[in-house]
Amino acid sequence: MAKIIAFSGSTVKSGVLEKAMEQVLKSTGEEWELVRLNTLNMNYCTGCVGCASTNRCVLKDDMNEILEKILEADAILLGGVARFGKLNAVTKTFIERLFPLIHRKMLTKGKIAAAVAGGFFHQETVKDEVTSIFQIFNMEEVGVLTIDGNASCFKCGYGETCDYSAFRAKYGQQAKITDDVFYVFDEDKETVERATLLGKKIAEAIKQKA
Repeated sequence: MAKIIAFSGSTVKSGVLEKAMEQVLKSTGEEWELVRLNTLNMNYCTGCVGCASTNRCVLKDDMNEILEKILEADAILLGGVARFGKLNAVTKTFIERLFPLIHRKMLTKGKIAAAVAGGFFHQETVKDEVTSIFQIFNMEEVGVLTIDGNASCFKCGYGETCDYSAFRAKYGQQAKITDDVFYVFDEDKETVERATLLGKKIAEAIKQKA
């Protein structure tokens, strides 16, 4: 069976982003692995270009193993969320650490890629960011699924009263945090269907390359 490697940039285990990613992955009917980026020993890229001659990173952490997984996989699925209007930090750090794969040699050229872009706001911004990354890496993008999310204001205890609450900014100054405002991926039938369709697109792309 084909191998799909997926990377979740969410810091919430089994949250909205990961549930959506799992729906995509299961719908491929292929063998897959989901890696949670915030569990990796992953340092920042130092810009040393020590990868120039080997296409591997000189830093001693988990990333060279991840680079091998990407090269061995038939497709990748990247999941990121919006923070402060842009792609979140752990996902961006991960992307920068992929530089060895495109230094002198475009090792990712033609690699099948798809993404899930989530957030309480700015999902489309994340979508545009990951699409541009796929282009830089010469990957064959088959689709990006955008999904809603929940703000930290829902659970901090001050979401209804804070003057800078993302919850109040979206729902109004007098809004109350009740169960019905929480976004639950499994209950969003339309988005579940879109996730299923994306998984099938990945599977079809893999089949065509076989």
